[in-house]
Amino acid sequence: MNRHLQIASADESLAPTPLQMLVTHTAWANRQLFAALRAVESFESQKGADLIVRALDHIHVVRHIFQAHLQGVPHGYESTQRAVIPSLEELDLESETIDRWYVETTASLRPEELARPRDVRFTDGKIVTMSAATMILHVVTHTTHHRGNVDVIMYQAGMPRRRDGFPEFLVSRASAT
Repeated sequence: MNRHLQIASADESLAPTPLQMLVTHTAWANRQLFAALRAVESFESQKGADLIVRALDHIHVVRHIFQAHLQGVPHGYESTQRAVIPSLEELDLESETIDRWYVETTASLRPEELARPRDVRFTDGKIVTMSAATMILHVVTHTTHHRGNVDVIMYQAGMPRRRDGFPEFLVSRASAT
């Protein structure tokens, strides 16, 4: 895990768009979070671990719902939380897979496809018209928000924290080349 995610198109001379940078930063920050959680000894028995896993599951379900919206297929969810919460290990693998999908998809969508409006049905039944770019931006901000919730729980429980801000992301990318 923790592989360097590519964000540029096949033509490496093209600079990534701000949306591509946000999606790639999100994927990188998610890897930082899961690495920090995997490093916690006996994580499952730590205070707040159950709440952390529930938050991570919620993040994943919302990302999966919007993945389906972007693909134009039904998502099958009636809630933004699964009835049976997976383990941290399962969430880690699911997160890495969907992170890769968002990075690759965002890099591959043409501007006209990013701008095309489509109707999105939320789990509460409300329908909103969103572009692909707006859906992706929602996924990024939603993930960032709840990753911050997890950080607070980690802090309160005395778990080691990680630095996953945009400056750290840029430094990590520069040192990877």
